[in-house]
Amino acid sequence: MDLQKFHKIDENLTSSEVAQLKFLCMDLIPKKRLETVTDAKELFLRLDEQALLDEGLLVPELLITIGRLDLLGILEMSKDNVERNLLLREASSKAVSAYRKMLFSISEDMTEENLRTVKFLVELPRAKLGTSATFLDVMIEMEKLQKLGEDNLDELYFILDKCDKQLACRIEEYRAREQGGRLPLREVFGNVQVSFPDESMPRYVSMPNTLRWRRSLLVTDSDTEPRTGEYYNMTPRPLGYCLIINNFNFKERSSLSNRTGTDKDKDDLSRVFRRMHFEVEVQDDLTASGMKDVIRHFANRDHTRMGAFVCCVLSHGEKGTVLGVDGKEVEIRELTVPIAECRTLASKPKLFFIQACQGNEGQDGVLTMDAPGNATEEDPYEEDAYNPAARSIPIEADMLIGMATVERYQSYRHTKDGSIYIQELCNQLEKFCPREEDILSILTKVNREVSLKMLRGCKQMPEPRYTLTKKLVLPMD
Repeated sequence: MDLQKFHKIDENLTSSEVAQLKFLCMDLIPKKRLETVTDAKELFLRLDEQALLDEGLLVPELLITIGRLDLLGILEMSKDNVERNLLLREASSKAVSAYRKMLFSISEDMTEENLRTVKFLVELPRAKLGTSATFLDVMIEMEKLQKLGEDNLDELYFILDKCDKQLACRIEEYRAREQGGRLPLREVFGNVQVSFPDESMPRYVSMPNTLRWRRSLLVTDSDTEPRTGEYYNMTPRPLGYCLIINNFNFKERSSLSNRTGTDKDKDDLSRVFRRMHFEVEVQDDLTASGMKDVIRHFANRDHTRMGAFVCCVLSHGEKGTVLGVDGKEVEIRELTVPIAECRTLASKPKLFFIQACQGNEGQDGVLTMDAPGNATEEDPYEEDAYNPAARSIPIEADMLIGMATVERYQSYRHTKDGSIYIQELCNQLEKFCPREEDILSILTKVNREVSLKMLRGCKQMPEPRYTLTKKLVLPMD
């Protein structure tokens, strides 16, 4: 145990962060020993007393959990290095429990308004629910009264379901992941709704599983709002990683042309997905092997605290493939399958947007009675085309692959303003995500707008392919 390093970490932590660390360590340190802890140094000493610092991973894991990645440098570690070692850690090793991490992640996204609602609904002594009490304080008091535990989440679920259904979703996801896919809590309770009558109404009522609620009245309603399980949870912050592979310079290593205008797509995608709370990482001019390597790298990351994953590929391509800047093919399945097999992305939406041709044919249009009169043909367009043997595209569970064009046909890129598909995708996302429209509705609008354009005498029709199992509404500030 390096006291000097731990002292430096302690000096950089706030009192609220120390309280968070104490909460995460409640299953690791006896309660009496934990109660007297006032700073991080003392906490680390208590952990050392329990021989929990020998592996050197617990403190880094705690810092990552509370989002203090900047302090890893004091331990001469990086986030990627720690996450790799955590994956290799023996199952018998002591660690922060998934249950504690789940509660902490809920606390991180708990608004003041929702916290007031939680305090109103929970049955605890009023003295324990003062204005200074945090969500984690409430959780501790619930645990003391045996109203909350790893196998006792019903009451907390019911409370969260009344104030923020996406937070309640965290509990369903935890139970599905950690407890062998038990029946979703919403299926246990059915369509039960809590309303808030005036002071003349009963203060308590009986509820399933002997739950009792303050100032509430039960009503059943078969026409209640959409069920929590119908929507993916989009509350984590950051929401996830967004990888952008931007291949421009093909001339140096292949016979293909450079993809002029692609940087406009890269910049606009970066802006849009940052607004959605994604951590955007751009990789420029990757070879075929480089593309596969970076995908494997992201597949091996820990996405436990994330809610989604996005990959945008801007390159030349053909049916079922995209190209590295060396002109070599990468099957789209070589990009999607490693991500689909990532355990920490299970049951979370994984989105791929592919700006690349899927053939070398131009797509003809059919005149319709409602064809707009302003459909135009603009000249400075290029195709992202290539012509090897065709391959098919697989798709896995909870996946969406947005293709710039249908199979066998070309997609078009303006040499200054970027590709037609990516520009329209960014435009529609920025327009309709703030209105909380789901992604499939937005992609239908993208299809329509792109299909109205005449490009070098041809049409272009994007194609979304998906196996999403819930509605996906991406947040945007």
